[in-house]
Amino acid sequence: MKKIKYSVILLFSILSLSACKKNGETNNADLTISFQNQVDGANFGLNVPYRNASNVDIQYETFQFYLSDIMIVNANDEARLVSEIELFKFDATGYSSIDFRVPFGDYKSISFGIGVKKELNEADPSTYNEEGNPLNITENTYWGWASMYRFIMSEGRYDGDLDGTYEGTFAYHTGREASYRTYSVSHDFEVNKKGDNSLAFTINLYELLDHLGNEVDVLTEPYYHGGTENEYISTRISDNMVGAIQVVN
Repeated sequence: MKKIKYSVILLFSILSLSACKKNGETNNADLTISFQNQVDGANFGLNVPYRNASNVDIQYETFQFYLSDIMIVNANDEARLVSEIELFKFDATGYSSIDFRVPFGDYKSISFGIGVKKELNEADPSTYNEEGNPLNITENTYWGWASMYRFIMSEGRYDGDLDGTYEGTFAYHTGREASYRTYSVSHDFEVNKKGDNSLAFTINLYELLDHLGNEVDVLTEPYYHGGTENEYISTRISDNMVGAIQVVN
């Protein structure tokens, strides 16, 4: 999938790129960043149930999230901005990937924000009206001026009595500044000028709702849509998301 990196606020983009790239350096190599959902160490697709810690069968039907300021750091401690904002959407197999162009070389870490960073989240959404922009309102991820963008969007069904019938639904749409998180990991990898290069991550879906001590109960709190009265649901899921991500190669 060909992706174009969008300059949302021209001045900010110029400053970001000048800070993250050496003069004259070009993005001359391909890099694919991918995520695969897993449960119990096995790849896990949408519309497939798993049994959670509360003995409830859960199946995800929709899963997607924003990443901001995807950054890689090379062996010389020089940061390279891969993309300012991207929306990762998961297919039926629980997989999502986006292709980028970056400078070739040896790298030692990657970091990103989980969600839409403050300056993009609070800007007028009409700023992002070009076709294909991850923040375009056609993506149906914008809540409105009160809550701005949704960060992580996970929806599905649950079977609380294990009779094979999914009697309830859940929908967790995290957002607001309190739910923005950052992820960073030291990881040595090489980006060759020619050939396929990839950074692959897994997401432990079990951990997203059932991290020990930070659980979200789908039976009693099945929804979050940006309200302040139950914002603890959004912050729990946001915390759990950071721990659920693991780089694999």
